[in-house]
Amino acid sequence: MMNWNYRIANVDACEKKSSYHPVLSALLADRGCVTDEESERFLFPQFDRDIHDPFLFHFMERVVKRLGEARKHGETIGIFGDYDADGVTASVIMREALTALGIAVVVYIPEKLSEGHGLNMKAVNFFVEQNIGLIVTLDCGMTNHDEIDSAKKQGVDVIIIDHHHTPEILPNAYAIINPKLPGETYPFSDLCGAGTAFKVAQALYRRFLPEKIDQLKWILDVVAIGTVADVMPLIGENRVLVKYGLIVLSKTRRTGLQQLFAVAGIRIDENNKPDARMIGFQIAPRINAASRMAHAMLAHELLMEEDPAHARVLALELDAHNVARQKTSTLITEQVRAIVKERYENKKFIFAVEKHFPFGIVGLIAGRIAHEFHKPTCVLTKGKETSQGSFRSIPELDIISLINQCGDLLEKFGGHAQAAGMTIRNDRLDTFYERFNALVEEKLKNIITEPKFIIDVRIQPEHITPELVRGMELLAPFGEGNPEPVFSLARMRVKEARLVGNGQKHLKMCLTNQEGTRQYDAIGFSLGERASSLTVDTLLDAAFQLSENTWNGNTTVQLKLLDMRVL
Repeated sequence: MMNWNYRIANVDACEKKSSYHPVLSALLADRGCVTDEESERFLFPQFDRDIHDPFLFHFMERVVKRLGEARKHGETIGIFGDYDADGVTASVIMREALTALGIAVVVYIPEKLSEGHGLNMKAVNFFVEQNIGLIVTLDCGMTNHDEIDSAKKQGVDVIIIDHHHTPEILPNAYAIINPKLPGETYPFSDLCGAGTAFKVAQALYRRFLPEKIDQLKWILDVVAIGTVADVMPLIGENRVLVKYGLIVLSKTRRTGLQQLFAVAGIRIDENNKPDARMIGFQIAPRINAASRMAHAMLAHELLMEEDPAHARVLALELDAHNVARQKTSTLITEQVRAIVKERYENKKFIFAVEKHFPFGIVGLIAGRIAHEFHKPTCVLTKGKETSQGSFRSIPELDIISLINQCGDLLEKFGGHAQAAGMTIRNDRLDTFYERFNALVEEKLKNIITEPKFIIDVRIQPEHITPELVRGMELLAPFGEGNPEPVFSLARMRVKEARLVGNGQKHLKMCLTNQEGTRQYDAIGFSLGERASSLTVDTLLDAAFQLSENTWNGNTTVQLKLLDMRVL
C-alpha cells in the first residue's frame, strides 16, 4: 500500500478568505492564486486578455521579416517537423499559417528509427535539391549545429522554432524562437513546440492578415493536442490555449480528426465536450502511433486531409497502428518491469538496454516505468554500434541537466527537464551508466524514490456540495502542473459494497459519515479485489476525486475512489 502524502493538511489550515468555496480557495492558494484577481484569471481565462503579444519574442520581428521576404519573392519554404505529436501538430500549424499567406511549402518529417530526432543531413540535402532557400524547424533544431552550418554553406537560411533545452553554444541559425532561450524576453517559458509555432502564426497574421486573425482560433484544436501530448504544465498561457483549444476541438473543422473520432469511437462533438484527459489517453496516442509503428507523415496527412473518404482510410490505418502499439508496449513493459525487479529495486536510476526493444515505443515504456517505480528511467534500443532511446524523469529531478554533464559520452542528445532522448556508442554504455547513476544518486540522496500517492487536501463530509463539484469544473483543464484534485475523507462507514462491471472488476459502495447524516455513492474502478476486506459497517479512509453521476434524469455527487485504507 502506498503512503498517502498530503499537499494541504486540511482546509481550515488555509487562511485565505474569498468568495469561493473554502476547498476551492485552498486549492487555488496551493496553485499560487493568492488574490481574487489571480483566482479570477485562473478560473476564467480570457483569450484576448491572457494571450501574450508574440512580438515579445526577441527574434520574432526578424522571423516575420524573413518570412515576409519569402512571401514577396515567391520562395518555397521547407518545413521540418519532429515526429512526435507535438512536432506533427507544430508542422500542421506552420503549414496552414504559411499557406494562408500564399507561401508554398514542402514538409519533411523524419523517420524515427533511421533518422532520429532533430534536423539531419538527409533532410538538408533534400531541401537543397528542391531549391529551397529557407528551412523552418519545428519542435527541434537546438542541437543541430552541424546540419545548420551545412545548410548555411549551401545558401539556405534556417529558422528554429523550438522549446527544448538550449545548449551553451547556440546553433548558427538565421533566428531562433524558443521561450527557453537565454535572455529571452517572452514572459512564458513553458510553451511546447505547437504553442511556439502558434505564436509565430499569430505574429504572421497580425502583420500580413490582420483582417483574418480571428480565423486563427480554428487552429487551437491542434495547439491543444500538441500541448497536452507533450505533457506541458497547464498553467499560464498553456491553460488558455488548451481551454480554448478544447472548445475548438468539440467543433473541429478538420475532416481527419472527425474521421479519427468516428473510427476510434471517441465521443467528441458540441454535445460531448472533450477534456485534456481525452487528448492524453485517446487522441495523442493515436497521433503518436504513426511514428512509433510506421511514419509520422501519416498523422500529418490525416490532420491536413479534407476529403472524407481518404481521411477515413488514413484514420483506419492510424487506429490499426495504435492497436498494434498497445499490444507491443504491454509486452515490453512487462519485460522492463522484470529487469527493474532483478537489477534496480535498490537503485535510484533505471537503465534498460536490449536489442529487441522496438525503438518506436521506448519513450512510452520509459514513461510508464518511471511513473510506476517513481524513478528516473532510460530505455534504449541496442543497435550494432550505437544504442538510442529515451529518458523519462520524476518531478524531483531535472533529467536534461544531468545528461548535459555526460554529453561528452554521447553522439546526440536533447530534451527537457522531464523527458529527453539520446544516441550513444555501445562501447560507452557502461561508462555512461556509472557516471549518470552517480549523478542521480547524488541528486536524490535525500529523496525516497518510492511511488507516492498525493492527496491534495483532507476534507470533511460537509464540504462536499454541488458548488464544490462546479468549482472542480472551473479548475479544469487538468494535466501536468494542474492535476485533478484528489481528496480524502476519514473514518467513513461502509453501508453497502458490491462488485459491478464486466468481470466484476469494479467496486461500488455506499459510504456514510459515522453519524449517518451524510451519504455518498462511490465507484472504484479496477478495485474489485479490495471488496473481500469490506463488510457492512467497516470503517475506512477514502481517497477520491469528485464527479457527477446522472441516472434517470437525477444528478448526484459521486466519489471516484482511487485508494482506501481499512481501519
